[in-house]
Amino acid sequence: MMALLVPKAQEDHGTGPSWKYRRKLIYRAYWLGFGMIAFGAATFLMDQWGVGVTLITGGVSLISIILTAYTAFGTFEDVKLYTPTEEMEP
Repeated sequence: MMALLVPKAQEDHGTGPSWKYRRKLIYRAYWLGFGMIAFGAATFLMDQWGVGVTLITGGVSLISIILTAYTAFGTFEDVKLYTPTEEMEP
C-alpha cells in the first residue's frame, strides 16, 4: 500500500529543483483525499459513530492543505530562488 502512495526517489541532475517527484506525491495525496471523501459519503447514511463525517472532513482538509502548500512553495520558489535579471522583461 505504501508503494502506491510514495513514489520512488529520483536523482537530481543539477538543473534546478525537480518537481516531478513532488507532483507525483501531491497527485497521489489528492487521490487519497478524494477517496476519503467518496468513502465517507458512501458510509454517511449508515454510519453510527461519525466515521463518515470524519472522513469527509479529513479529505477536505487534506486537499486544502496540499493546495495551499503547493501554491505557497511555488510562489516562494519563483520569488526567492529565481530572481529576474535585467535582461528579462517585467
